[in-house]
Amino acid sequence: MSTILGLDVSSVARPGARKFPSPEKRVAIYPDRKSRLVFLTEPAGLAVERYRLLRRRLCTLYPQGGVLLITSPNPGEGKTLTSVNLAWALAEANYPACLVDLDFRAPGVSRTLNHKFEHGGVREVLESQAEISDLICRISEHPLHVLGIKERMSSPGHLLYSQSLPSMLADLRARFQWVILDFAPVIPMADVSEVIPYVNGAILVIRNGKTEKDMLAPALEAIGSKLWGVVMNDCPINGSSYYGYYGCRKD
Repeated sequence: MSTILGLDVSSVARPGARKFPSPEKRVAIYPDRKSRLVFLTEPAGLAVERYRLLRRRLCTLYPQGGVLLITSPNPGEGKTLTSVNLAWALAEANYPACLVDLDFRAPGVSRTLNHKFEHGGVREVLESQAEISDLICRISEHPLHVLGIKERMSSPGHLLYSQSLPSMLADLRARFQWVILDFAPVIPMADVSEVIPYVNGAILVIRNGKTEKDMLAPALEAIGSKLWGVVMNDCPINGSSYYGYYGCRKD
């Protein structure tokens, strides 16, 4: 379901040990099967092993961690699926991680976790209405935290262009070894160009049988030298009924 196709080791993550924040706000999540958070819905499935493989590859190449942006050429290619499960995989191995929803137009983290961020999230932090420590929450027994989005926005440009964004990312990086950003698709929006300077690396998520080849070049160009790897979703594996079923489901 998720296969590393290539990794570029030209980018170097920031050094320094990180710890998750304390005191912590804990919330219970109860995702249903449609959420595709496979560590809870299919803990013995092959999908979980593929995310663990992705984790091992990343942590071997970038042992200090970093701020990692997850995007895709177009909607519907599984970037939120990858973001949530990769963050879970990292925390499962005791890497302090924070999952951040930065897709203001179509936030998917809340839906995947089946949890509403009723008290606010990224927008409130960026607009200085609240502190990160007031809104961030821990969602498992592992060191996994999440900063979500309360409600979608049709025009989030002012938040992505503001200096509050790099400040927030630096704050999160000081608290966590890994900061996973579930970001908007590269095309047709130009948002990624505003955020890419402030991350250590990026992963481009494509989908077998869906991503058009002519979309890859502009997406890779937008990410540039920050590309750490490419993940392909919905790759069939011989002998796996799980993967055959998974590939037939819609986001």
